[in-house]
Amino acid sequence: MAELLFLYDLLPGDDFPAAVRCVKESLAVALALYLPLAGRLAYVAETGDVVVDYCSDSDNVGVAFVEAEARGMDLRRLAGDEAHDVLAFHGLVPELDGRVLPAPALSVQATRLGGGGMALGVSVHHAAADGHALARFLDAWASASRDEFARERLSKQINKIPTKPQVNTRNYDFTHRFKLARRTFYLSADDIQCLKQRINELALAEAKTAGSDIVLPSYSNKPVSTFAALSALGWTAFVHSKGLAPGEDTHLVFLVDLRERLAPPVSDDYLGNCVRGCLASTNDAGELLGKAGFLHAARVIQAAVREMEAAPLAELETWLNRVRRLPITRLANVAASPRYRVYEEADFGFGMPARMEQVSMDRDGEMLVGGKGDGEVQLSVSLHPDCMDAFKAHIHMYSCSGTR
Repeated sequence: MAELLFLYDLLPGDDFPAAVRCVKESLAVALALYLPLAGRLAYVAETGDVVVDYCSDSDNVGVAFVEAEARGMDLRRLAGDEAHDVLAFHGLVPELDGRVLPAPALSVQATRLGGGGMALGVSVHHAAADGHALARFLDAWASASRDEFARERLSKQINKIPTKPQVNTRNYDFTHRFKLARRTFYLSADDIQCLKQRINELALAEAKTAGSDIVLPSYSNKPVSTFAALSALGWTAFVHSKGLAPGEDTHLVFLVDLRERLAPPVSDDYLGNCVRGCLASTNDAGELLGKAGFLHAARVIQAAVREMEAAPLAELETWLNRVRRLPITRLANVAASPRYRVYEEADFGFGMPARMEQVSMDRDGEMLVGGKGDGEVQLSVSLHPDCMDAFKAHIHMYSCSGTR
């Protein structure tokens, strides 16, 4: 389940009812193009399949749109506080229980915040769409909201995909998730370049020490990607924050998009899941400590990517069971990608969000990376509170300009 939260600072004159009306009507337009997200995941007993059904029962077709008000929540505090209010975040995304089928694919909540703000919460069942598909849908939805031509078509499109009645009361049952701390760091384009340069410098120093002419920082001729550099930064910060010792194993899990990696490639327009998991591992956490730890982490991550590229569909049936056997306390996870410019895609006509968070980050050691614009990247982490200061110190140590 993906629970995304976008926090907006509405400009003077952009009143909340008008913003909600714009978002809701443009949602109907976008769903007319992305019909599966208006359906429900259902189990077909005759075949044993799980399908997305948006045709059989008109009463169950559509997206629940919740409109709410949270007078005690101030936008600037929610978007600006370093220590996130996780309880508040969960109250700003709509419920979507995917544990029992049939289950909706998508639900939306718009909440009026104090200080002239608005929160837009989006819950998506991951069985219906992966991150790439969700990013395309958000872009289409926001574009429809901005586009005057799309608004002219609303009267024709609005009845094709109904939205469900609004509600304004909810009961919450939050458990262990609030034992974890959350932080968000922003790294500039200069910071990203500095990370890559540091990896190259470490590789060069290592090669000179070994008397080798090979200075490539990876196992291939490809330069270190932004994702690999950020993932190496997050993984080494995790190892330091957890106090993992030499001789202990540690692992990093991340998903990769297979659309362009299959033969023949899958269309970029494909709505659904076309991802697989990758696993970067080392049997000695000590390799990720010290000055060379950052370099080693980047190499292991790139090696995992190269292995996946060589055989994109290998061991798909056994991969999940393999991950489940790993020690959870030494396992980190990175989601999303800096290629997804979510901030730019989520401009519904009243500006880019002041902050975007994936509320469903509810596991210790889970991280999110995403593009923010102008080369800036967001790195969010969910971690045990006792480990957060060490994680933060490691991130700051490797940034050039200092993180916010």
